[in-house]
Amino acid sequence: MKRMFSAEEQSTSSQAPIDAEADSASSPEDETVDPDDLCPICHSLIYKPVRTRCNHTLCQSCMALWADVSVTSQLTAVGLDDEVAVMLPHEIETRCPMCRTFTISTLDPTRERALQRLYPASYQAREAESQTAEEDGSASTIETLTVYIGNEHSEVRAEQGSNNKHHWKFFIRPSRTDLIEEVQVFLHPTFRNPIVVLEWPPYEIRRLGWGFFTIYANIILKPGYSWLSPEAEGTRDGAPKGKLPLEWTLDFNGRGAQARIRLKVRKEKEGDEAALDIQRERVRRSYARQRETDPDWEDT
Repeated sequence: MKRMFSAEEQSTSSQAPIDAEADSASSPEDETVDPDDLCPICHSLIYKPVRTRCNHTLCQSCMALWADVSVTSQLTAVGLDDEVAVMLPHEIETRCPMCRTFTISTLDPTRERALQRLYPASYQAREAESQTAEEDGSASTIETLTVYIGNEHSEVRAEQGSNNKHHWKFFIRPSRTDLIEEVQVFLHPTFRNPIVVLEWPPYEIRRLGWGFFTIYANIILKPGYSWLSPEAEGTRDGAPKGKLPLEWTLDFNGRGAQARIRLKVRKEKEGDEAALDIQRERVRRSYARQRETDPDWEDT
């Protein structure tokens, strides 16, 4: 039976952290951790707890590692009504390691405060372990996201003298739009303006045509991120593994179709150092783009 937090525990957990010296326990060995407060992955006290929608709790780093090793990068056909779950940056999307249900995990600050109060020495020890792992570079910097790609379709009455009776909308719907710099879409060359660059969501375009064809698209990540995929390529402005090429053949059967792919992204650095590197990378990429697109550019 799972232990339930009392009202006193919940109310106390919202207060400022209690000084560990005031607690009778002076070391992790003096504290007996309830089995329900142990992570099912690492079997240690849960550190930075995340809770899944199926109501399981584990360490944030353990959940991220589980997502890293369990994610697959195969395009899977799904129903057109299967909607993408929009995620916040700290949320993790994967199958639950406990019940295998596809879920999203979210930080649980209330549970964290309760654990800090119940096991102050053990929690401080876990925090020290985490900091050591980060300094050694062994902490996970891998994030996951899901991308939906497909098209909606409807048949309309063609104008006289025209065969354009298929109205379609091509879309790319990522679960994390905060990582995306832009989406480049390449239509059939017979279209007017066959290259479309979408810098803001929703990443979709509508057209009227007479036949189906294959659309090619590139998802470009923001500076500081790179795709962990063998299909990833460098961008034209020099970002290694910053571009993920995808392709989709339009489906004019009924309402259309879509597929889903789960992917891994590496976050290079964090903190002030990351912010500085991202700013440098943004300036460098802007310089490279201007140099490539400006016909009057001259190196000085």
